[in-house]
Amino acid sequence: MRNLSILLAFLLCGTASLAAQSFGLRVGLNATNAKIDLDNREIDTDGQTNLMLGIFANLPVGTSFLSVQPELTYLNRGYSYDADLVSIGGQVTEIDRTLSYVDLGVLARLNFGGDDGLGFYAAAGPQFSYAVSGQVTTSFGGAEVERDVDFDSDRLNRSELQFAAVGGVTFTAGLKFFAELRYNGSFSNQSDFDTEDIRQRSVGINGGIMIPLF
Repeated sequence: MRNLSILLAFLLCGTASLAAQSFGLRVGLNATNAKIDLDNREIDTDGQTNLMLGIFANLPVGTSFLSVQPELTYLNRGYSYDADLVSIGGQVTEIDRTLSYVDLGVLARLNFGGDDGLGFYAAAGPQFSYAVSGQVTTSFGGAEVERDVDFDSDRLNRSELQFAAVGGVTFTAGLKFFAELRYNGSFSNQSDFDTEDIRQRSVGINGGIMIPLF
């Protein structure tokens, strides 16, 4: 009898976990900046705000309170700065750099509240970012020159390891919607130069819909 009760409890828990599995779509804005150290000198940067699009799955682990969230995101990250180009007379040139990334992450997520009504969640985990393309705009003497990024000649690393932290709210109105605040910080140097260190960081605000898988 005891073994039967344990089996029934396990089956009910598994059924609840399957019912809580969902697929999500999100869209939002991502504000990015960077910390640049060049020859032990910190360079001030101005940030950019760009669109972000993503998909994810919310997969409970035994209970709906704890879940794993694999996700895939497409977004642009960019920043600009004034560079003192001594080789051309010490005049100031503004450099604006924007890279398009695909992020692949796996977050551990804590869920508070029921499936219906208002709920809250917090998540954190690693992300692997890969730059698929980019543009650089250089301003000098009132003129602007725009070109595609050449990752080899520009000595920029395509891949970055990042950390993501997320806090959000869910609400049900026929369908289940969510809104969240997201922070990303880079563990990796974007520059391939030994004397230059570029660390990107971003804050995103996005929302979307969660669709049950079962």
